[in-house]
Amino acid sequence: MSVTAIVGAQWGDEGKGRIVDYLAQDADMVIRFQGGDNAGHTVINSYGKFALHIIPSGIFNPDTLCLVGAGTVVNFSTMKEELEGVRASGLAGDNLRIDKRAHLIMPYHCQLDGAEEQKKSSKWAIGTTKRGIGPVYSDKAARVGIRAADILEPDRLRTRLEMLLPQKNRQLAYYGLPEADIEALMDLCASWREEFGGQIIDSLPLLRDAVLSGKKVILEGQLGVMRDLDWGIYPYVTSSNPTAGGACSGAGISPRRIDRIVGIVKAYSTSVGGGPFPVELFDAEGEKLREVGQEFGATTGRPRRCGWFDAVAAGYSCWLNGFTEIAVTKIDVLDTFRTIKICRAYTINGETIDYVPETSQQDIAEPVYEQWEGWQCDTTKARSWDDLPRQTKAYLERIEELTGAPVNIVSVGPEREQLLIKE
Repeated sequence: MSVTAIVGAQWGDEGKGRIVDYLAQDADMVIRFQGGDNAGHTVINSYGKFALHIIPSGIFNPDTLCLVGAGTVVNFSTMKEELEGVRASGLAGDNLRIDKRAHLIMPYHCQLDGAEEQKKSSKWAIGTTKRGIGPVYSDKAARVGIRAADILEPDRLRTRLEMLLPQKNRQLAYYGLPEADIEALMDLCASWREEFGGQIIDSLPLLRDAVLSGKKVILEGQLGVMRDLDWGIYPYVTSSNPTAGGACSGAGISPRRIDRIVGIVKAYSTSVGGGPFPVELFDAEGEKLREVGQEFGATTGRPRRCGWFDAVAAGYSCWLNGFTEIAVTKIDVLDTFRTIKICRAYTINGETIDYVPETSQQDIAEPVYEQWEGWQCDTTKARSWDDLPRQTKAYLERIEELTGAPVNIVSVGPEREQLLIKE
């Protein structure tokens, strides 16, 4: 058995896509287990550079079955555009499947998402991408959502829309938005059915057979633990659970079947959107991290908030997920810094703590830093662990100590060959 969960251990944007792309070279199945098209996974390989939002990052291996799982929410229009980009690189993209249980993002979800965010004051704005994620997960929880299976049965779809649209139109009217038209929605779903109907499947038999026969399965998460609906910086969170536990429910697999959980962290910290971010830098060093790391959102292009590595948040993530190992990305971004800092604790009202408190306390948390010697040399040409400078290894060893999990993967650049695996 070989089931690996890939989980973001910070606020998202850690580089999960490139790790999945690398591991998928030798995988039989990749399952995206939660989230929608509100965050991008940047992948750079021999086919080019891609920002994948809903298609699993294993799509570039034609022999890997790529499944958009039951825990996801899908906008088929976005998926079509994304798949066209993949096909333009020379790939057929016919290894993509969508679980029948995945919920669908309808146009009214996007309208409501934007209107609700605009209505919030700047203090309480979440920083949503307005892709409809919150509203569609709300419908899912309220048991009124439209699922991929519904578009395969037009009569059933019409009945469900007739039940749902009066409520949605009242919500749209509240924001002064035009009503949703059932015929337009039926036509849209018909176009989705024509494009993707043959790829909408019940994934459970495939996953069960793959696991029981010992095939290699990767579970791909979106965003990071600090944006988790339950354990993140609520309410500045996503509407699903991007944790190893979320992988079980979103993909349809028992926790006992997962034998490897890889937490992905950047060598520093970034966050996009609202909410507390204790290690945020507002000085020249923060700006340097942003510029050197090209920290701009793959979905919106928004500049990311940057700071030093937060070992408190990473250790919290390690506990919640049970990481068997950690992958550290973008270590090369730190190449030119004379000194580097790690946040090892927070102080709140004079008390020092080594765990992530509830959101309101994070707002007033002050980071406690320790300082490390920078290596001030180019790591991008390293091709083995032994090629890394002494100071880099010491920095990585300290991350291991503070988080409680071994660092087994390090990236020194965006290309596949710039991933170093510790033997």
